[in-house]
Amino acid sequence: MSPTSKQDPPVKRRCHRCHGSGRTPCQICRGTGQVVRGVDLRGKQILDRCVGCFGVKTTRCPTCGGEGFV
Repeated sequence: MSPTSKQDPPVKRRCHRCHGSGRTPCQICRGTGQVVRGVDLRGKQILDRCVGCFGVKTTRCPTCGGEGFV
């Protein structure tokens, strides 16, 4: 390389996992915001707020760290 050549800065591309939004569906509740806590005496499911996303249904993308670009 010659001393006058410059390197181009790395090109940021849109994240393939979150499609640039920075958020992905929660892996614990699968994007529902609720998890099954148990079953009552009649057999009906007792639902509780998800501890992974706190009921928001999405979490920060692990691939891009929530930036939307890699």
